Amino acid sequence: MTDVSGLRPEVIAFDVIETLASLEVVGARLEQLGQPADLLHRWFIRLLRDGMALTAAGDFQPFAAVAASALRAETVDVLSDDDVQHAVTGFTQLTPQPDAVDAVRAAREAGFRVITVSNGAASSTRGFLDRAGIAGDVEDVVSIEDARAWKPSPEPYRLAAQRADVPIERMALVAVHSWDVYGARRVGCTTGWCPRLEGVPSPVFGEATVTAASLTGVVAGLAALPEG
Repeated sequence: MTDVSGLRPEVIAFDVIETLASLEVVGARLEQLGQPADLLHRWFIRLLRDGMALTAAGDFQPFAAVAASALRAETVDVLSDDDVQHAVTGFTQLTPQPDAVDAVRAAREAGFRVITVSNGAASSTRGFLDRAGIAGDVEDVVSIEDARAWKPSPEPYRLAAQRADVPIERMALVAVHSWDVYGARRVGCTTGWCPRLEGVPSPVFGEATVTAASLTGVVAGLAALPEG
């Protein structure tokens, strides 16, 4: 499904965690610590909520600090400090989703400039891109630590467009989280959403400019938008 009111962007900004990068490594570390299989989902949802709450309250803490805090709270302090550190550092070792590498390369082949914008640390994102073999395809890595605000607040998207030196309406945010897509759309971005994670978007967020079953399909949909 494509909303043809959108224009073909010059830059595609990919979200990283769960969009390009899988949390499988983090889940494996929790399993090593004897934790239940559903902890990863509960922890990550709490982590995002806490980061967003800090931003809504006018405060900021970086990803690793919020991740450690959320894990301690979610497990009611049953894990040692070393255990928490072992789990949290799993985010520095993420591996690609099955369609991630193809999507980034398809974006480059279609003539798009590619950046990333993530709630994670820039150093973790760069390490992920290196391991995935696509660091050379990505011209910039934008982190909430640069914006001092968690997505989906406006600051990270605006900073990404500013650093890419394009009007924000000529940048597309591609993600598997409908809240992320909504935040980007609210500040004027073209948006691409893949339902791999959520299945259906939250109705209050409306629809993305382009929706497709895979990231590569999202890229193809963005490439098909009118030039304007």
